[in-house]
Amino acid sequence: MHLQLKRRLYIACILLTGIFTLLMIRLAWVQIVQVNRTMPGFQRTIREMSVLQRERGVVLDSGRGHFTDYKGESLTGKLEWGLVLFPHTNSSSQSNQLEVAQPGVKEMAALLHTDLQLLQKEWSQGNAPHFWKAGTRQPITLTDSQVARLRDLQVYGASVYPMMTRYGRGKSGMQWLGYLAEQPGPLNSKPVHKDEVKQPFAIKSGAAGLERTLEPLLKGIGPTLISRMVTASGEVIATIQPRVIAPSNTHYPLRAETTIDAKIQQGIEHIVENSGMKEGSIVVLDVNHADVRAMVSRPFYDPRHVKPNQTAWMNRAVKGAVPGSIFKIVTAAAALEYQAVSQGETFHCGGDWGKYGLSCWKEHGHGELNLEQGFAESCNIVFAETARRLSMEQLERTADALGLGRPVGWEGKQVAGIPILQHFDHEEAGRVRLPSVSPQDEGAKVQTAIGQRDVLVTPLQAANLIVTLLHEGKVSAPRLVQRIRYADGDTMLEMPQHDSPSAAGQISPATAHQLLSWMKKVVSDGTGKSLQHARWQVAGKSGTAQVQQRGEKRNHQWFIGYGPTHQPQYAVAVLVQNVAPNSRHQATLIFRKVMDYLAESS
Repeated sequence: MHLQLKRRLYIACILLTGIFTLLMIRLAWVQIVQVNRTMPGFQRTIREMSVLQRERGVVLDSGRGHFTDYKGESLTGKLEWGLVLFPHTNSSSQSNQLEVAQPGVKEMAALLHTDLQLLQKEWSQGNAPHFWKAGTRQPITLTDSQVARLRDLQVYGASVYPMMTRYGRGKSGMQWLGYLAEQPGPLNSKPVHKDEVKQPFAIKSGAAGLERTLEPLLKGIGPTLISRMVTASGEVIATIQPRVIAPSNTHYPLRAETTIDAKIQQGIEHIVENSGMKEGSIVVLDVNHADVRAMVSRPFYDPRHVKPNQTAWMNRAVKGAVPGSIFKIVTAAAALEYQAVSQGETFHCGGDWGKYGLSCWKEHGHGELNLEQGFAESCNIVFAETARRLSMEQLERTADALGLGRPVGWEGKQVAGIPILQHFDHEEAGRVRLPSVSPQDEGAKVQTAIGQRDVLVTPLQAANLIVTLLHEGKVSAPRLVQRIRYADGDTMLEMPQHDSPSAAGQISPATAHQLLSWMKKVVSDGTGKSLQHARWQVAGKSGTAQVQQRGEKRNHQWFIGYGPTHQPQYAVAVLVQNVAPNSRHQATLIFRKVMDYLAESS
């Protein structure tokens, strides 16, 4: 009996020792190994989670990549100073003591040009530190004098820190840049790098424009935070200095080097504002490579405050619009390519064609005109007669060969882990006709030939059409980004120029040269005579399209062209949308102002 009791005690001791040993092993595993591993269902390690329970932080820099123009001038990202408020407890006694107990609070409120009670209210909001916003949605930027004075005041719980602001203040026409949102929707691409600093704060992602298409590259590897230890009640522990948490990889954040010229972009935005244009777009391409030097969309948008249900954030430069007579370039090209018009042949314009309700813009007509004169005068009758000799298929094939009716913007496959990388977010293809329209419908064909009916062209395509003619019919793919750089300046990724060939082939160099010379006639003898006194000698084609907006008749006005004619530098497309019929041709006036500005800047 005594031996059995000893045996039982011995077994119990062994079991307890085994259990204790297992607990020690488990504790050692947690403390040494698992503490540095990410917890299932979380983005943080156990060590990080335990520290975060006693820390409160604020994001100084999201770590997101930035944009520059092609000369390296910053388009996003500016280091400024802001005031971080570390909240006090919400007890009324401490809130009332804020003014009395802390010297310098009144002086700080006066320095910030704010009411003391409003400052106290914002100070006590929530239990996390935050930048002072003065009741607005964005942190308030401090001046150098405010920064110096606030540092001298040394108010407890209020500290000055640098913050990275992404966008400039105010509206712009750079919708191609896009904007950020907290949950813009999933992107169909794999991450190209791993976060170094995981954080609990809501970091925004690209929701439109280059911000969206380059999201996997711009995302970064984590934010830079300033963190303070707090008590169980949320009070900052003054004896423990703030801690900066930041990624250690010096290659990040990346920089996207765009093809934009910041000076030209800003100059054209001023032209748009001063011209009174309410809706429309302007595209400026470098004729050598079809790189976008400026792309302006109107109305302007504020990337800091975007309302997705409104349309100001949409980039009208890549949205299709009825082209009107600028599409006569395509019809003329088809006539030359398919020899639909004999050399020296003339047409009679009496003002009214008598079919399909078609008439010329000149009430009593132009009289006898050949195709070149009809192009310069933008005569509908000449082009209606020409269209009758062409098939709809010939018009469509010629448009495709010139880069219309299909997306032409730069696109790359499997770039840095991104399946399809596009420079122009939501670029529309435009069209020549609807599939439901019969190719044998002569009325539809004639309306199509003068750029009406179902035809849609984007301003980007229109500007690129000019570049195509200057390149003897070879269609280039316009770029908006030329390379991605590391933070230290080294190149991570090149995005080389490439063409956008058509299955229909390309027009002949002779046809391209002929059309360019006819564009000169538009300015010397035709609808563009007002451009004869521009700083540069320019050439181009005007257009007026009849549209309806909410049941009311409106016009889209176009002018597309290039300059200087002796040594072309820029191709420009101007679209002014939804203006009243019989209005002055604003697009031609703006085209001249843009060309004059480019001449001054060169």
